[in-house]
Formats: sequence, C-alpha cells, structure tokens
Amino acid sequence: MRLLTTLLLLLPFSAFATVSLESQPYKVVMTAQEDGSMAEEWVEADKIAPGDKVGYRITYVNTGSEPVSGVTIKNPVPENTVYIMNSANGTGTAITLSVDGSQFAPVSELNVLENGSVRPAGAKDIESIRWIVDAPLAPSATGFVEFQVRVK
Repeated sequence: MRLLTTLLLLLPFSAFATVSLESQPYKVVMTAQEDGSMAEEWVEADKIAPGDKVGYRITYVNTGSEPVSGVTIKNPVPENTVYIMNSANGTGTAITLSVDGSQFAPVSELNVLENGSVRPAGAKDIESIRWIVDAPLAPSATGFVEFQVRVK
C-alpha cells in the first residue's frame, strides 16, 4: 500500500483542511458464481503478468475538522499499462481523462496528433484520470474512486 498526500485546500477563515489518499492495486479476475455465471472479482495483487487486468482503488478521507469542497483526485495511468475504457468510476464524482496529464475532458472530446493527422483518443492514449467530488466532504467522511488497466 502506498499512502499519498493530496490537496491542502484553503478554507474560509484561513483554516486548512487535509484530504488523505490511499491507493491499493488489485488483480481483477473472473470468478464462477453459484448460478454458473461469471463475475469480476478484485483480489490481492500478489503476482501480475503481461495481459493481466489490474484495478486501482483510491480511498479518500477528510482528516481535517472542517468540510472540504472541490476535492480533486488525479491519478496517472501506471507505466507499462493501458487504461481500460469506461473503467473509471466513483460515486458522486465528475470523471475526466487526459492524454497529456494536464488538460482534462470527457474522452469524447479528446484528440491526439499522430503522423500529422488528428484522431480521437483511444485507450492507449489515456495518461491520467481525474475525479472531482461533487459535494463537500465532511470531517472524517470517506469515499473511493477506481479504475482498471491492462498490463502490457
């Protein structure tokens, strides 16, 4: 596990609030269910090999004593992986993607320049994901966001 620090946001009355992030990788596997169907399951990522699907869950918590508005989480797509389109999720968040790590938009609005021509961005072009939490985050409140990649 890796503890990430993020966002020190200046609040009214010059009080600082802190939102802490913790990122955890999981291996995403298909598991047979009792009814014979198959379902995705996130399991501890002991060994990862090329072709494996990996899910990242980023848990956030307001460790301050004041509500925090505008909580923004940015996470790069790990090296040697490809983002799995439409895998980013987070209840109560607005999700945008980036092909350069700085400009974010819905994937339908992203383009890349390749061999002198502009084309719509694809999964291999996504470099970063951004979530903006819609509502203020109360003290001690927690939530999580997720995304998946495939290992090259």
